[in-house]
Amino acid sequence: MDYAEALKCALLSQEVYKNFSQLRFSGFPDITPDLIDQADTDTQFAMLSDATNESVYVTFRGSEKRLDWETNLDFEQEVVEFRQEVIEGEIVQEQEQVYPYKGASQSGAKMHRGFSEAYLSVRGQIHRYLKDRSTVTHCTVTGHSLGGALATLCAVDIQYNFPNVAIAIYTFGTPRVGNDGFRESFNRRVPNSSRFIYGMDMVPALPRTWQGYRHVDTEYRLGPRFSLNFLSRRFKDHDIQNYVNALKEQAR
Repeated sequence: MDYAEALKCALLSQEVYKNFSQLRFSGFPDITPDLIDQADTDTQFAMLSDATNESVYVTFRGSEKRLDWETNLDFEQEVVEFRQEVIEGEIVQEQEQVYPYKGASQSGAKMHRGFSEAYLSVRGQIHRYLKDRSTVTHCTVTGHSLGGALATLCAVDIQYNFPNVAIAIYTFGTPRVGNDGFRESFNRRVPNSSRFIYGMDMVPALPRTWQGYRHVDTEYRLGPRFSLNFLSRRFKDHDIQNYVNALKEQAR
């Protein structure tokens, strides 16, 4: 595991939440990113090439349905449970699994309808960016929370359509994206995959396995996995800052 690269991606996934119109990334201070804001699907992401113009980073922004992850959640259990319902409802909305591309899926892969629609709304812009840069040999895709779900779809899509571009993906606190068929196809096509879960983060537990969803490989655990403050920890542990801090320790 390249923890230094994982930390770089965690910082990208954190910084993409900043003021989007004026966004610059600390790891690439001299590079102006291409910023995409697809309002109709509430999908935002940034693309940038490194100084060599051979490597591209695609960073998806997580959902900002104005849930305050920084709020102290150590209060009434009823309120915490209500907030969990809101978060779970947001992630599993339009949870029907579909194959979103034209033609049939020989692997039987199906994906979360909501995630698929969000990704397909910006897919053309990602393809154009890569086609316009013939020198690109490597692409790293990353994202936190729902941004990680879109990154997962993006990684396998790029691998399929740009076979000469090596793909790596780092996600943080991402929900499940598809069924067993999708997992098998993804794992075969994108072996350089790192999926991080911090502590008791609740989002990776969604959508549920009994709904037919499975995680892709490979999982890495960070931080403590048990706490007496079970309900509040499940929210607090989702904060991207936890992932950044833990990876800074690992990267030393």
